[in-house]
Amino acid sequence: MLNKFAALILILLMIAAGCSSVGKINKDNAEDQYATAKKLYDEGKYYHAAEAFRLMIFNFSGVSYIDSVQYYLGMCYFSDEDYILAVSEFKRLARNFPYSPLADDAQLKVGECYYMNAPDNVGLDQTDTYAAISELENFIEDYPNSSLLQEATGLLDKCRARIAQKTYKNGEQYYKMGNYRSARIYLERVVTDFTSEEWRGCALYKLAEIDAKEEKYEDAAAKLSNLITTFPGHKWEEDAQELLQEVQTKAGDSLSEVADD
Repeated sequence: MLNKFAALILILLMIAAGCSSVGKINKDNAEDQYATAKKLYDEGKYYHAAEAFRLMIFNFSGVSYIDSVQYYLGMCYFSDEDYILAVSEFKRLARNFPYSPLADDAQLKVGECYYMNAPDNVGLDQTDTYAAISELENFIEDYPNSSLLQEATGLLDKCRARIAQKTYKNGEQYYKMGNYRSARIYLERVVTDFTSEEWRGCALYKLAEIDAKEEKYEDAAAKLSNLITTFPGHKWEEDAQELLQEVQTKAGDSLSEVADD
């Protein structure tokens, strides 16, 4: 009996502590509670703001602007860089309030959360980047007329560029190991499957190097010419021009040797 009483006291103390941390809230007035929560959010007190918004959802789930409360709860976690919890709240908004004017923003934020949660080092697991791509593609399909479409498209390009970089790095690693067959598989995938100009250009250059090592000089020249023409100003443009001259010379020498034979 004593243990049950002690547990009850502990629960009451925790509730009191939680309420005191978010300030004095009039639980009979939705506007006051919302104002308190929003003030905490604007002041950057995201942990306490989240508590206040959760109380708001518990006490006043029927108010007309509850979708806004749900959105700000997600933004508290997002601003505090707790992206996984933010995903849960934004998904709940999009699922429970599909006709809310904030639904498209919430869906975009889901993609952004996954993108932000993925490691910058492309050598590490990029599961969250793939998740971001999926969510952003869903956004574009579900909200083709959204004012946030350009932002979503730009973020999707960044996600795909990150995967293109990862794919290129895999090919580059095989190249360094002298495994040109495996290197080609990854590098050709960068060229055909992605739109990133930076990594497609790099992949073309590395493929041309492989061609040159295998004495496929005409193939190398074609790839280098493609790089220079398609991606003017690429960071490897000068290197490509130098290598192009080399392979063209070697291609000419090879033709001369064939003619002499």
